Amino acid sequence: MPDDVDIREVETAKLRRQGTEEHWSVIVSITEAIRQAGLEDGGSFRFDPSAADELGLVPAVGSEETVDGRRTALARNIKKEGAGGNTLRLVLPDEVLEALGIDPDEIDWDDPPEVTVWAGDRLLAFERAGEQTVQLDVEDDDT
Repeated sequence: MPDDVDIREVETAKLRRQGTEEHWSVIVSITEAIRQAGLEDGGSFRFDPSAADELGLVPAVGSEETVDGRRTALARNIKKEGAGGNTLRLVLPDEVLEALGIDPDEIDWDDPPEVTVWAGDRLLAFERAGEQTVQLDVEDDDT
């Protein structure tokens, strides 16, 4: 991944559960962010949760190619779903949730956490909403 990448905050999305009671996945509906990353249904993103400690965000590099999730464990395909098929959704791997400090088995689905999604050219980045830390240098001016 390049050293300097321009991304901007695009949207905040609630985590949703999809599947059966025994076999479910966590998804986010992030149509605007996916489109701003330059991708659509049929594309995919490869997540890098190990970068969260250094970046404070979990990056996901996009591709126009569909991936086989069984062979690429941290890659997920973009799905067009929802009312009228106009919503773009992405499954978040458990490793991504854990890197964001979210235990998938402890989510209160009546009040699920949210993630803030950033987008750039073929790139998304995720952080837990409301969790951003900003470091400021403040000079004590006691003159």
